[in-house]
Amino acid sequence: MTSHRALKRLWQLGLGAACVFGLLGCAESLRQTPACDTYFTAGDMGRFKLQSPEVVKDTASQLLWYRCAAGMAWLDDACVGDPAELSFEEAQNYAAEFSKASGKTWRVPSYEELKNLAETKCDNPAFNPTAFPNLPIENLWTTTTQLGSPWQACTVYSFTGVGHCRTRRTQPLMFLLVHDPKKP
Repeated sequence: MTSHRALKRLWQLGLGAACVFGLLGCAESLRQTPACDTYFTAGDMGRFKLQSPEVVKDTASQLLWYRCAAGMAWLDDACVGDPAELSFEEAQNYAAEFSKASGKTWRVPSYEELKNLAETKCDNPAFNPTAFPNLPIENLWTTTTQLGSPWQACTVYSFTGVGHCRTRRTQPLMFLLVHDPKKP
């Protein structure tokens, strides 16, 4: 009887150890993505081209992106100030006001546009740090709303570039601005 208990205990310990080592192995494989600030060399714009000091062109989509989070300003080669944290509707209104002031049609990006802007080979944040310096690690608004749920909208988490569509539209969040040069 003692040998049966001993064997059972060894089996439990072995199974427990296998689970622990398995989980540790999984955690290690998840953290193999380098941070974007080490993935890109200093000054590397990747697929982006400078249009003006504060605007870059994504050569893949041909869209123009304001380099700073809305509310921040471009000064001395950096984004400075505090980013605006607004509700979904307030972010759309901010983009409309920004458009009036700049003379170009700027808007909050769609879910697909913002997800496509994110880098897939690095994170923390998952955006090119030369093209988008000082981008805060936050959920960022998109213009895409949750189908069948008018009180929810889609966001993209800047740390990973992963998004979801279950954010309350009243929640204050940061956002980027995009301009499509094909549309006046």
